[in-house]
Amino acid sequence: MADQTFRLPDLGEGLTEAQLVTWRVQEGGHVEVNEPLCDVETAKAVVVIPSPWVGTIQKLHARPGESVAVGSALVTIAAEGAPAAVEPRPAEGVEATPSTLVGYGAGAGPQAGSRRRARVAPSAQQAGGDVRAAPFVRQLAKEKGVDLARLTGSGPDGRITRADVEAAASGATAPTPAAATTSTDGERRISVVGIRKAIARQMVRSVSTIPQFTEFAVFDATNLLAARQRQKQSGRSLTPLPYFIVALVKAVRAFPLMNSSWDEARDEIVVKQAINLGIAVNTSQGLLVPVLRGADQLDLSAIADQSARLIEGARAGTLKPGEMSGGTITITNVGASGPVETGTPIISPPECCVVAFGAIKPRPMVIDGEVVARSGAWISISVDHRIVDGALATEFLTALVGELEHLHA
Repeated sequence: MADQTFRLPDLGEGLTEAQLVTWRVQEGGHVEVNEPLCDVETAKAVVVIPSPWVGTIQKLHARPGESVAVGSALVTIAAEGAPAAVEPRPAEGVEATPSTLVGYGAGAGPQAGSRRRARVAPSAQQAGGDVRAAPFVRQLAKEKGVDLARLTGSGPDGRITRADVEAAASGATAPTPAAATTSTDGERRISVVGIRKAIARQMVRSVSTIPQFTEFAVFDATNLLAARQRQKQSGRSLTPLPYFIVALVKAVRAFPLMNSSWDEARDEIVVKQAINLGIAVNTSQGLLVPVLRGADQLDLSAIADQSARLIEGARAGTLKPGEMSGGTITITNVGASGPVETGTPIISPPECCVVAFGAIKPRPMVIDGEVVARSGAWISISVDHRIVDGALATEFLTALVGELEHLHA
């Protein structure tokens, strides 16, 4: 038996650090191979780190809430035997066959032929009403028999924290979370870590490095709604999103420069071959952008299936980091509720374009010289001015409106 220090592995996709969410082991406790050591939150997902050794926990090198750099000491184990081949996995909802831990073992990568089999994770509603809680918190609540719908979250924006769940399980009052502090003059300070920190960095990068401009248009949604009705009559009800994606893909094919990026190191425009569409999703953890890969190769039905899976996975926290990177153009949706019609979307670097759709509502339109009420919505696009000029952006937006107004799916 010898002490082995396990370091935070490379979780892939260029991630350099992770926030320690919770330990699942204690110093002095015994751990088995593949038994969860801790949950960490990266810029893209909450991931479980399993143990590569059988042994006794000697020392935990970080505290929950701290950021841990890749390669930094995570835990020291008095290990019995050689390390096993294991792999980090999403915090819940995924079963994995063993493979080499990313960044460790032979080849420092997954073994050939390793597979993952995903199952659908419970949504926030299934875990107890319309709650704001991270996946590991929902899992903890399930284990302790706590109904999240009955809790008032003490975290940012009312998010339910681990402390809230543990307090409810013990009947105590939830402590004030370490992430938020209140000064004597009433100011409240919230520690920014994990996904929120990544969002902040990405937005600063976008507005400080990309000279972007925005254009707006309104489209007549009559044909889109008729297409939805035909689909419903055939036995399947679809949201407007798959139709938006179909139209966007067709417009991008006609204007491939919208599916490009600026190579700052070489001052070159890189036009992407595949259309990997980022879909902005509002979640309890913040804004996440899962990527629908090869959107230009999918029909309406496949787009509906895969986009729904990605959206649900983003909200449930079950997507892998690789499923939230590699986008070439992004789509966002204001939604159907509230008075907000549209907005100015911010480009996700290094992409060239982001497209925002507003809510479809009845509005006055001029048809054949007459003002009539028709269902329609705003579209806004933000574009990298280094790559696309105003005239091309206008042509693209006009083409997108045309595709939407002539849908016959």
